[in-house]
Amino acid sequence: MTTLPTLAIPGQLLGPSSAYSPGPGTHLYASNVYASLPGHPTTTTNSSSHPPSKSSTQPSSKPVVSIARLPSASATADLGLVSERISNTIALPRVGDVVLGRVTRCMTRQVNVAISIVMDGGEGEGMVCANEIQGVVRREDVRATEKEKVVVGEGFRVGDLVRAVVVS
Repeated sequence: MTTLPTLAIPGQLLGPSSAYSPGPGTHLYASNVYASLPGHPTTTTNSSSHPPSKSSTQPSSKPVVSIARLPSASATADLGLVSERISNTIALPRVGDVVLGRVTRCMTRQVNVAISIVMDGGEGEGMVCANEIQGVVRREDVRATEKEKVVVGEGFRVGDLVRAVVVS
């Protein structure tokens, strides 16, 4: 059985469907279970509360992998549940870090992005930001060649998930 990462990002492969059943916060695609939310994946044994599938009379013995939605910083502060990782550390991206975010606004020359995960140089684990950090993807930074031919509206739409490297 494959091991789960301690922090999953949307679209990250969690394991094959032969080893895990998808649960909340995950989805099944091409016989693999993928993360749909950023957070910490957990596995639980498949309980009998789920009805068995039509193709089998026995309930599946595969563990169910799920990802709980991370609480927002304001909600956790109101409840007094601020975690050590969020309260003592500010995840500010540096040049060369890989970030994940969601497109919030598209303009002709740039795209605004709400950054939610900062990965240290793209290596290892990422850190989920307590508050979203605003970033900008300029038309000139989309690709290395033929920069003047880039049409931002054809490559980005509001709501798209973006993986980018911080250049400045």
